[in-house]
Amino acid sequence: MIARKIRAYVEIPVSPANMENPIRYAMTIMNISLSGCFMKINQGLEIGTPISFSLPLQGGQTLHLWGAIAREQETPHGYGIIFNAMTEDERRELALLIADSNEQPLAQGI
Repeated sequence: MIARKIRAYVEIPVSPANMENPIRYAMTIMNISLSGCFMKINQGLEIGTPISFSLPLQGGQTLHLWGAIAREQETPHGYGIIFNAMTEDERRELALLIADSNEQPLAQGI
């Protein structure tokens, strides 16, 4: 039996997809699972704030994900994001990204 990865440790810059707010800010996913992710964001956000972003995939494609801020973390500063429901195709693309990523946290400062 092959063990499944639950969470992938990555460092993926993503683009905010909120077209109502033209301000762009830096967002980087540090770990991701099928239910959510941890994202470093250089913007102060409230718990419960809806968030959407485009995640780059191989082949120049993108995966658009929606969610909400579930928690804030101080060190490193960022936010836990819980994903809203996604289609089977979106879930499959995300599962493939996770399967192809690191299982262990990335070394910091290297």
